[in-house]
Amino acid sequence: MGIDQSFWEMLDDTDQTALRAAATRVAFEPGVVICHQGDKSRNMLVVSHGRVRVSRFTLSGEETVLAVRGPGEIIGEMSAIDGGRRSATLTAVDAVRGMVISARALKRLCEERPRIVWAVLCVVVSRQRATGDQQDLRVGPSLHRVGAVLLDLAHRGTSDMITTVPLSQRELAGIAGISRETAVRALKTLRDAGIIATHRTSIEILREDELRSLCGI
Repeated sequence: MGIDQSFWEMLDDTDQTALRAAATRVAFEPGVVICHQGDKSRNMLVVSHGRVRVSRFTLSGEETVLAVRGPGEIIGEMSAIDGGRRSATLTAVDAVRGMVISARALKRLCEERPRIVWAVLCVVVSRQRATGDQQDLRVGPSLHRVGAVLLDLAHRGTSDMITTVPLSQRELAGIAGISRETAVRALKTLRDAGIIATHRTSIEILREDELRSLCGI
């Protein structure tokens, strides 16, 4: 499901040092909205610690969770590159620390350091492919859809697997393209099998291999 390394892991020590020197350190408490969909902002965020929920809202206020980004990942690269408005709302799931890179600083870094260009390009391509994968999640049995969504949002490459996915049942149902009632039944099947544990606003993956096997992934 995409690249096996985060943006940060794709950089060598000198690139990381240069990026730190150009960045501003930031911190957000759990539940804080980092930026809103439609905002005019050209900064790119590199997540150092914690998780950030990426979501879009309809005109009626209904939220659809698109992704959960963790340590080493970048957010806002599109707006930093093309100057467009924010395409999604970012919310701190837990305590988040990171580095903010301005569009001007990012351009300068990319001009001077080709490895940073390649890392950003890999992220953009991987996320473009993931968009197609998310469309694929909306077909097939509901249990397959729920399992695939959980694994997609939990996976962070070979070195970082987030075991607790910060999603409510309603949010999970929205991503999978099923009703909340159908999602509840699928989650009960997985919970009864001891594969997951459900909490009010999160779902914990206990046995990833069995989740993949049961869902046919």
